[in-house]
Amino acid sequence: MTLGNISSVTLSAIGTAVYLLIFLFLAAMMRRRIAGLSRKTNIIIIPSLVLCLFLLLCITEVSRCVIGGNEPSVVEQWAERISAVFCLGAEVVLTMIWAGLMFRQEQMIQSRLTPQSLEEGLDSMSDGVAFVSSKGFPLLVNSTMQMICREALGSSFFDSRELEKRLQSGDLAEGCTAESRGKGYYLHLNDGSVWDVQKSLMMIEGRKIWELIAYDVTERYRKRLQLEERNAHLEEVNRSIRNYTREMNAIIREEEVLAAKIRIHDDVGRALLALKSYLIRGGDREALLEMWQFTAGLLRGENAPDESADPIVALKEAAEAVGVKLILNGEIPKKMQKVMAIAIHECLTNTVKHADGSVLTVDITDEDGVITAVFTNDGKPPEGEISESGGLKSLRSAVEQVRGEMEIASRPRFMLTVRVGGKE
Repeated sequence: MTLGNISSVTLSAIGTAVYLLIFLFLAAMMRRRIAGLSRKTNIIIIPSLVLCLFLLLCITEVSRCVIGGNEPSVVEQWAERISAVFCLGAEVVLTMIWAGLMFRQEQMIQSRLTPQSLEEGLDSMSDGVAFVSSKGFPLLVNSTMQMICREALGSSFFDSRELEKRLQSGDLAEGCTAESRGKGYYLHLNDGSVWDVQKSLMMIEGRKIWELIAYDVTERYRKRLQLEERNAHLEEVNRSIRNYTREMNAIIREEEVLAAKIRIHDDVGRALLALKSYLIRGGDREALLEMWQFTAGLLRGENAPDESADPIVALKEAAEAVGVKLILNGEIPKKMQKVMAIAIHECLTNTVKHADGSVLTVDITDEDGVITAVFTNDGKPPEGEISESGGLKSLRSAVEQVRGEMEIASRPRFMLTVRVGGKE
């Protein structure tokens, strides 16, 4: 069965199929060229196109005579002897070749980086990217960079030079600000986002290309501000601690000096009281001389107060030296020894100096952790209200340091009460 023996319908169908194959092969060539793929497959495509054109010429000539009733030409006389089966087989083979080429071409396009795929990839990035020529002409700008430029400049046209110029001057759209950061800038947009804009020079095939990148650093910028605020607070705290330490050192030095003065004052006071008692009542002359020799050495800096001795025992000895009997009713808690020593010394001095007494009584009680010490003597009562000055003022300060209370009564007799709670 040849082309000249088949029906006009079959002949038209074969011709249409050949025409479609020619269109498909041409489309495959154009797609490969647009995608930038290798042209090696043209070795297969071009012969296939030639075969399609040959079959189309033959079918056209036969159709012109069979359908149109025209006189047969030399080509038609030769073409009508071509087997119709051969034409159908050639179309099937050409269709398979085209399908194989398209499948291979699709694989190559998907696995190959093309300008289109590169642009799509850059547009999907959350950071802004732009490549600009040395003359400022934009070569490739992704959608994020376009958005940043539009928000910052108030213009939809991307201009790297204008953007850099206005970042330097700070002349940006309303609600946008910029701050210099080394070789780059922090760009604050009116939506609250912060972008780190940087520019660098690249050499590509001998050409200078400027790369402009904008990183979204909103969260990092917020954390940096929080860290700076926290560091400033810590610096203020450290400064306060340093000032407090200096003040505490000064206070400690003053307290040490004061304690030394009090110890010297106590020793000198005991010596004076012992001298007064000796002059009034008489006593051990050798012990008095020894006490005054020690006191003189203490004032000259040759001796130091004996801090190892129990202050209460020392006060009892001092009381005996001045002719006063010291009676302690109750036990003195360890935490109150210092305060009690100061109080006993002050009351002992007042007993000898003002009351002219011979017995000093201290009653100590403990009620639910509250320690109360009451000081009385057998001397004459005060002539008027007692003014807190000198030793009594120092005693009140010592009592208040341990969160205690002090009360003084003048009538019917002198009575000093020191009360310290169970908790300091």
